[in-house]
Amino acid sequence: MNKLILASMVVFSGLTQLTKANNVLDYDSVWNCDRTKVNWYCNKPKEETPVQEVKKETPKQAPLFDPITDLNKLKTATELRAELKKREDIAVMYPTEQNIKNYLDAWHLVQNKATVFTDQWRRVVYQNPDYDYSLRNPSNNAAIKVQAQAKQTQIDGYLKNLSKEQGLIFFFRSDCPYCHQMAPILKQLSQMYGFEVLGVSVDGAGLPDFPNPVDGRAVVQKWGIEKVPATFIASKKTKDHAPIGFGVMSLNEVIERIWVLTNTQPGQDF
Repeated sequence: MNKLILASMVVFSGLTQLTKANNVLDYDSVWNCDRTKVNWYCNKPKEETPVQEVKKETPKQAPLFDPITDLNKLKTATELRAELKKREDIAVMYPTEQNIKNYLDAWHLVQNKATVFTDQWRRVVYQNPDYDYSLRNPSNNAAIKVQAQAKQTQIDGYLKNLSKEQGLIFFFRSDCPYCHQMAPILKQLSQMYGFEVLGVSVDGAGLPDFPNPVDGRAVVQKWGIEKVPATFIASKKTKDHAPIGFGVMSLNEVIERIWVLTNTQPGQDF
């Protein structure tokens, strides 16, 4: 009997110790996480990343412009130009579809008015010869040819008379290739209209067309001539003189310059 009681006490004591032992291991352990998984691995819950609220940016407002004006209310060209410029500025800075349309409305209005103005202009000119500039300076080929022939006849007669009172002075240097090129042109002009051409050398030597020139070293300093060839026209009576041109000129160019400088006023034959 005593043995049975003793055995019962031993068993009870063992159970008590086992219970205590189990209580000692009663904590979160890798072995107690989830017995249904391989090796009882613990899967820690993922920390949720806080969702940041995206702040919507308030759209920037365009700078204030003066409101566009009703095109039908514009009364002057100044107002129309100002309105066109304003609409253009808005369309360039803020090229929305509506802004482009607003600008094109004004642009087409300007084009339409310009078209009517141009058409009315020509109608007035057609019926009023005083305003027809083409009567002075023809623009069609047939009239240009007739005018050129008439002008050349007039120039020929004028230069032949002018050569009786005026002569040409040709300044050159013997080693100047441009002077050699210009010399025969003046000789040809002399043969056509009778101009006397005085050859003046700035280095004392002559050219084939002017073998016996006047020594002009003192004259070029007095007249301030720095470039050759230089061609002057001078009065046989008064000795007044004026430059016709410097450098090489064609025959027609020399003729035109003499005509313009001695027989026309500014704007008369231009």
